[in-house]
Amino acid sequence: MRSPPYSRSPLAPLRMRRLLVLGPFLSLGLVLVVLWSLVAWFSVIYPRSLIKDVQDDLHSTAESAAGETDALLREAEGNLRTLDLMLLTRRTTDQGQDATVSLLADTLRESSRGLTDVMLANTDGRLWRIPSGHEPFAKLAPKSFLDELHAPGAPSVVVGAPLSLRPGGRAVLPLATRLSGDNGVFDTVVAFIDLEGLLRLYRARLQRQGMAIFLERDDGVALARLPEVPGLVGSNVVTGRPDRKLPPSAPAVGEFETGDASLDGKGRIVSYHSLQDYPLRVFVSLEEDRILSAYLVQRRVVLAFSLMVSVIAVGLMAWLTRLQQQARLAEAERQATADASPMGLFRADLDGRTVYANETYLQLLEVDRADLAWGWLERMPEDERAQVREDWMQRVREGESMDRMRRMQRPDGTEMVLAVRTRPMRVNGRVVAYAGTVLDVTTELAMARERERIQAVMSAVAHSAAVEMLAVDTEERVLFCNKTLEQRLHIAPRAWEGQTAHQLLGDKLYAVTQPLIQRALAGEASVVEWRDEDPDDRTEPRYLELSYAPLLGEAGGSPIGAYGVGRDVTDNKEEQIRLLKASNTDPLTELLNRAGFAASIQTALQRARDRGELVALLYLDLDRFKPVNDQYGHPVGDALLKAVAGRLRHALRPQDLVTRLGGDEFGVFLHHVAKPDDAQVVAEKLVHTLSMPFRIGALELHIGTSVGFCVQWARQVELPALVAQADAQLYHAKRAGRGRAQGSVCAADLDPDAPSQPHDPSGAPADPPSIKPAA
Repeated sequence: MRSPPYSRSPLAPLRMRRLLVLGPFLSLGLVLVVLWSLVAWFSVIYPRSLIKDVQDDLHSTAESAAGETDALLREAEGNLRTLDLMLLTRRTTDQGQDATVSLLADTLRESSRGLTDVMLANTDGRLWRIPSGHEPFAKLAPKSFLDELHAPGAPSVVVGAPLSLRPGGRAVLPLATRLSGDNGVFDTVVAFIDLEGLLRLYRARLQRQGMAIFLERDDGVALARLPEVPGLVGSNVVTGRPDRKLPPSAPAVGEFETGDASLDGKGRIVSYHSLQDYPLRVFVSLEEDRILSAYLVQRRVVLAFSLMVSVIAVGLMAWLTRLQQQARLAEAERQATADASPMGLFRADLDGRTVYANETYLQLLEVDRADLAWGWLERMPEDERAQVREDWMQRVREGESMDRMRRMQRPDGTEMVLAVRTRPMRVNGRVVAYAGTVLDVTTELAMARERERIQAVMSAVAHSAAVEMLAVDTEERVLFCNKTLEQRLHIAPRAWEGQTAHQLLGDKLYAVTQPLIQRALAGEASVVEWRDEDPDDRTEPRYLELSYAPLLGEAGGSPIGAYGVGRDVTDNKEEQIRLLKASNTDPLTELLNRAGFAASIQTALQRARDRGELVALLYLDLDRFKPVNDQYGHPVGDALLKAVAGRLRHALRPQDLVTRLGGDEFGVFLHHVAKPDDAQVVAEKLVHTLSMPFRIGALELHIGTSVGFCVQWARQVELPALVAQADAQLYHAKRAGRGRAQGSVCAADLDPDAPSQPHDPSGAPADPPSIKPAA
């Protein structure tokens, strides 16, 4: 069966048909979006507004209940203060039975409308009701509110947990304060507030079913709740339930939702108000279900209506889909053509003939439209035409796709390579035509071969280079590793394939390399010098210069990986170290010279400033060295200087800095000095160490040293002033008779954060407080 030839459709009718197809669906979709947006508002935002209105009512109730509670506690506290003043002014032998005191107590009870009773108490828990007899009215259990009141740092007034003074008696809320004067056995006055009376005040505030009022101490002890929960009053509600405790930063007034942290297991909306002068909070809550019960019914109705409308809309969409079945062929043609490349486009019928081709196709194959059906076969080599045509017809009959590279010849005899792709066009599962693309890849293939050649050359250069090379992708998978790096890592050629940089380099080298790789992947080049040292290897360490840079694609843009080069710079580094050591070391004693000492002091001084430490500078001048040098010659003098250097190193800590300043003068810098006297101890130790005889060959030589030192906080140090102070102290020590250590605190204020001590413009040090010299 032959298919009719298809003509190209203009773009304008295609756009019109697309609009007609999509318009009804977009309209119905917009209706559904608006509908479900309203449902979302009704389901999420509207209930929050209901809860907000309830929270405003709860806040007002909490504020009123907190005000009444605060007033009741203030009244009780005022009664206690009045009674304390009365006891302070009346000095009788038995104040508990004093008629005036008893009359005042009765008056206070009557003024509180029977809500408050007052008693006297002792720290051991005994209570006497005024007027008191010889026997206490009640005895409290150990660890009562009286212990809290008399604990160190306790407030002047303590609100205790509810209790019953007699078995089966009414629960009362204690409010206690310490007596101001000495009242014999009594040291505390207590007001007991009737808990039932307090609940009566709260009951008048319960305006709705499901409301509750809860009085809690800041430490979580429950003082009262209405409606009552068995076993709650007196217990600590936050023990084992930290989710019930308000954070320390919680405001004095607020609201929240309990979830499963409520005291009765029901979800509640809560508003609370803290008392101003007492560590108490009043919580007013309402069951969440009672707020939203009517709303939940409404929501079910809205959801049912929305679902019904959605089902109707989906049915309309299905009906419109069936109406559009006749337009499927045009849509299938457009889709199949869109799947192919936009270069050379063609379409063939079920007999394999080409019935449509665009201008690019005709230009690539140099075919006239009159020869369109099989003109492309004329570009195939003559001996291959029959086989190619049979292969194409076989694919058409079986409804198969095709992806082939074809070598063809232009009319001028030049060769070209075309990438041919075809796809069957199906309507209702039946193949009705074929669409395809043709792309000239001659240049691309030539470029690919050139890239392969260049890559081969670059690979040969990389493998023959003496430096180590590594390339990774963005996930740190190894892309390339040259032979130099393979040999250093002792792996077989190309054994790195499929490995990550971590697996290839190992933990130690990867720890150094990974930050460089990450910076390269971020587009930043970096270089680092690494000291490769194996603790189990006795050979000298190697120094490597590792440099990494981003690996960019042909079009630039973001990095597609990172590449690095490792160069062995051991010889250069060792030469640098040797030269640096030579420039900073005294060749005779191998101590630091002046330059090395100055540089090391700056580093140690900065570290001491960061740690807030004391530092000390000691200047040493050898006594009686010049006669030794004059009498025995310079070789003996040099040997003596070496011995002095050895004793100094042995007498000091490894972290202390020692220098030969020149001739027979030495310097010591101490950091991490615990106290100023420690510098004196070190100076005396050095004086003693160098006063011991030196044996140089067959000679036994006796010399000594004078030491001047200065101690100061590192944050206050100005190095020229520190040097001047130490040098001045050395001068004083030598004038005092040699063989002495003399020093000072270089700042009168030993506060580590005090500013530096000003210095005389002439350069002379100010007179510091001295430390006692030692002979």
